[in-house]
Amino acid sequence: MGLYKYSVTYDAEKSAPAQAFDINASYKDLTQVLRAIRGKSVKDAKKILDEAITLKRAIRFSKFNKGMGHRSELGGKKGKYPAKECRIALHMLNNAFANAQSKGLDENAVVLHAAAYKQNVFPRYRTFFVGGNTLGYGKQAIFSRYVTARAEIVVGEKGLKPLARKTKVQVRAEAKLKSKTPVEKVEKKADAKAKPSEAKVDAKAKPEVTEKPAKPAPVKVVEKPVEKPAVKQ
Repeated sequence: MGLYKYSVTYDAEKSAPAQAFDINASYKDLTQVLRAIRGKSVKDAKKILDEAITLKRAIRFSKFNKGMGHRSELGGKKGKYPAKECRIALHMLNNAFANAQSKGLDENAVVLHAAAYKQNVFPRYRTFFVGGNTLGYGKQAIFSRYVTARAEIVVGEKGLKPLARKTKVQVRAEAKLKSKTPVEKVEKKADAKAKPSEAKVDAKAKPEVTEKPAKPAPVKVVEKPVEKPAVKQ
């Protein structure tokens, strides 16, 4: 995942995205270059970009074409050769295709989504809340005096449709369910060695008193008086 979230999400197992941000290029030219490869296979998209870079075939500009010349290879329609933007798009396409190959896709995969977004956030005179490079105000990788652009490409199986976005109500409901689910307590295994506090308690413990067997009571011997024989007179 890059610095920015993707505007459209597809099935992760059947598609592969790539993005570029803080590009020192024309946003207007990027929109027309990515429009030319949208819906094409990876093989055809690479061919279109290579021909524009080598000045063999121009990219048609349906807008942002004021004062632009007409091209014979486009049937008399307006266009030009934005080589810089085509190289950027080709680099992004190669990255997305490399990600798609790891998921088992080949060159027959289609460019499902290709879009260039308006200029990045540029510094203001005043910040209204704290933020950084990845969160909040001024979210961008570089701070420059000139306007930069960003773009994204998604490659995937033909006919694949984007996933529906979750509403705020659905996101809050899922968060409540997660908070209500009981957390299972993991019982810790008893350590082989006793803790030092337990060892001290055992040392201070009183020794066990063993009961001695009771001695037998002494037997008293009673002596009987000896009777003397009677003396005759």
